Amino acid sequence: MNRYLIYFNLAALAICLGAPAACAQGLRFSTEGAGPYFRADVGPSFFQDGRLNKFGGSTRSDVEFETGFAVDAAVGYAFNKYLAADFEFGFVGADIESVPGFFVNDNTLLYNAPFLANVTLSYPIPRTIVTPYIGAGVGGSVTVFDTDGFGNSTDAVFGDDSDVVFAWQAFAGLRFDLNKQVSLGVGYKYFNTEDSSFSYPPLFPGTGPDFGVGFDGVHSHSVLFTFQMKF
Repeated sequence: MNRYLIYFNLAALAICLGAPAACAQGLRFSTEGAGPYFRADVGPSFFQDGRLNKFGGSTRSDVEFETGFAVDAAVGYAFNKYLAADFEFGFVGADIESVPGFFVNDNTLLYNAPFLANVTLSYPIPRTIVTPYIGAGVGGSVTVFDTDGFGNSTDAVFGDDSDVVFAWQAFAGLRFDLNKQVSLGVGYKYFNTEDSSFSYPPLFPGTGPDFGVGFDGVHSHSVLFTFQMKF
């Protein structure tokens, strides 16, 4: 998908979701609930089957992942009890279980260290401790391929290399207020990146050009348990 179309769609989503909150305020901007906050999330991540698109030359081999792991933290500012923005950084990754036609060492994984700017829309349910929320974010991710041995009958790569790619996410969930400052919650997050490529030097220096390895973009679905503190 064209990255500019993604930017447009996420902006449109934020505007559309923000409209009800604005109407609820009678077109007046309220600062109730405003202030900085910290958020942390952790939980399992389930990767859709991916694709190895380059191994020396072009290839189209399916990649199956094991269940992965996601963790992130964010620092942000709530403009009121409905609208907030934050900067998030974290980790989401999984071991590669199998690639048809290739051998895969047990320690072969693909992981991402995303850095994203998020917008979150919340709606505290009156006279309850429950706050549903929905949001989206855009930014980048450092993608790393790390292996103790990955290859086929003719070539193999060892070690790690990284790439920086465009990334975006969408998320939703529920928060439960323990008090005015602290809440716990559970949420769902979809995370997506552009294709990544990696370069490995020849096993014997000077014997040839670097060896290229590439993967289609990651698509992961995470179930996250959240902690949020307002200041």
